[in-house]
Amino acid sequence: MSDAINFTQGAFAVYNPDDTATMSSFIPFRFNPESLTRQLQLEQAQGGEGGAEPGAQGSGGSSGEQGADSSSGTLKESLSVMLRFDLADRVEANSSLPVEFGVMPEISALEELLYPVESEAEAPSDGTEPVRARGRRPIVLFIWGERRVVPVKITGMAISETFFNGKLYPVRAEIEVGLEVLGEAEARDNTRVQSSLNFTAANRRKMARLYLDTTADQGTNINLPQ
Repeated sequence: MSDAINFTQGAFAVYNPDDTATMSSFIPFRFNPESLTRQLQLEQAQGGEGGAEPGAQGSGGSSGEQGADSSSGTLKESLSVMLRFDLADRVEANSSLPVEFGVMPEISALEELLYPVESEAEAPSDGTEPVRARGRRPIVLFIWGERRVVPVKITGMAISETFFNGKLYPVRAEIEVGLEVLGEAEARDNTRVQSSLNFTAANRRKMARLYLDTTADQGTNINLPQ
C-alpha cells in the first residue's frame, strides 16, 4: 500500500463584485505551476496633479531615491503563474467534462476572469431598452497554500494551445497569467479584499518572526558600530 500524498492545489476563488459574501465560481489548478514569479516595487508618492511630492526636488537626492525612501510610497506587488492543461490527465481523473471539447472549457473559464460580470439587467436586449454600462470585473482570490490568499486583478494572459483534436479544440495548452495584487484603495470598499490582505499579511509577519527569532538565538560575530 502506497503512502498517501498530501497535495494542496492552488486555485482561483471568484466572487461577484457586488456580492462578495458568496463564492460564484472556483477554478482549481489541475497542475500547480512549477514556478511563481513575484515582483514587489515601491512607487514614488505623487501629489497634486500627478507631480512629485513637495520637497522631492532639491533635497540632496534624486527623485528616484526620494520615491524609494518615502513612507507614503505605495507598495505594488505583481505575480505571474504558468498554468498547464492536458486532456489526457483530465480523462485519467474521471472528470465529467465532455471530451469532445478538449480543454476549451478550462481555457474559457480563465478568460472569463478578464471580462466584466454580466447581470440580468446588463444582458443583451431586443433594442427597445437603452444600453447600460457594463458591470465591474469579478473579485478574484489567488490561493497558494494555507498561508497565502491574495486578492488580485487579472492583468493579462498569454495562451499557448499546442495540440488539437479533429474539430480543432485544444487538447493541451499552457496559459501564463499576469496578476496584480489589490491594495488598500480597493480594500476600503470591499471586506473580502480587506480580510484577504489582512490574512496574508499576518501570516507573512508570522513567518518573518519565526525566522528572525531563530537567527537571534544563533547570535553573531559581527561587530556593529556603536
